[in-house]
Amino acid sequence: MNRFATILSASALSAIAFGAESFAAMPAHAQMPETKIETTIQKMSPTEFDVVRIDELQSTDPAYERFGNLSSTSQEARLVQAAVIANRPLAQKLEGQNVELINIVGAEQAADGGVVFYVR
Repeated sequence: MNRFATILSASALSAIAFGAESFAAMPAHAQMPETKIETTIQKMSPTEFDVVRIDELQSTDPAYERFGNLSSTSQEARLVQAAVIANRPLAQKLEGQNVELINIVGAEQAADGGVVFYVR
């Protein structure tokens, strides 16, 4: 009986360890609610967007002030990238314009209802 209890305890501990490891490996956005821009991106038509390169903006531009210091691996950038990937027609259209999805650092809704993507 002692051997059985030892094996059971060892398997229970390993299951807990792997469960904790899996939870730690989950993307942070899986724990965070989506913001309005991510929801908009996921549902938008692949014709209603513009792409702006961060290095083409003036340092006084509000978009530069907001996205200029963000890296493409930041939490905000990852959320936008995930929303784009979830909208496959949009992702294909962006890739067709030579936009690497991993270079997107942010997005915002334009006054005309479209979305502006900011890339590095």
